[in-house]
Amino acid sequence: MLQLADRRRSRSAAVMSGKMDERQAIAALILWKSGHFDTLDIADVLGCGEDAVCRTLQAARHVERGKA
Repeated sequence: MLQLADRRRSRSAAVMSGKMDERQAIAALILWKSGHFDTLDIADVLGCGEDAVCRTLQAARHVERGKA
């Protein structure tokens, strides 16, 4: 039964993907702000890890709060 599990969703938080480049980060923010995509969809489209998308969105939120 375990072999049927979706490996993408069963990753440990300790295993992190690499960084996103600037274009990927901007695209992730645009897609996220559109309200039509979740982090897994964005990661699949951009060919990166979902954790990289989440870190990018969190960094953007931090920057926005600092400007307020």
